[in-house]
Amino acid sequence: MMDAQEKLLAIECIRNLKARYFRFVDTKQWKELRSLFDDDATIFFLEAFDSPKPVDEAMTFIIDVLDKTVSIHSGYMPEIEIIDDRNARAIWPMQDQLYWSSAADNPFGISEMTGAGHYHETYRCNGGKWQIATLKLTRLRRATIPLPTACE
Repeated sequence: MMDAQEKLLAIECIRNLKARYFRFVDTKQWKELRSLFDDDATIFFLEAFDSPKPVDEAMTFIIDVLDKTVSIHSGYMPEIEIIDDRNARAIWPMQDQLYWSSAADNPFGISEMTGAGHYHETYRCNGGKWQIATLKLTRLRRATIPLPTACE
């Protein structure tokens, strides 16, 4: 059983884990991003997947979509619950902005997207290191701007 100080330390470790997640996504540090996930982790982007995907399959999607974007991801005011010394869960309100420069750089035919919603995550502590076990992104809003078309 964890005491209050140990729980606070675990919460801070999870906050730092998520901060690294946002930074690694935006700076395209894919290997470092992958290291934040447990080997058995799953990722579920409701807009893109029919069901949760294994982390390595989801990483391929993330890289394909985001590698040529300028992206800005932010998370705010998380609700973090420490379940026990090896398991935790959290809900993170989020906002993201994505910018593509050309149709060749994105599969969606848009130049910009702004979204807001929540990350629902679970975590496991493996060998003293907290990692993401499950990640599900739900959106409350998504606004897009289409790519400009050529004049005739």
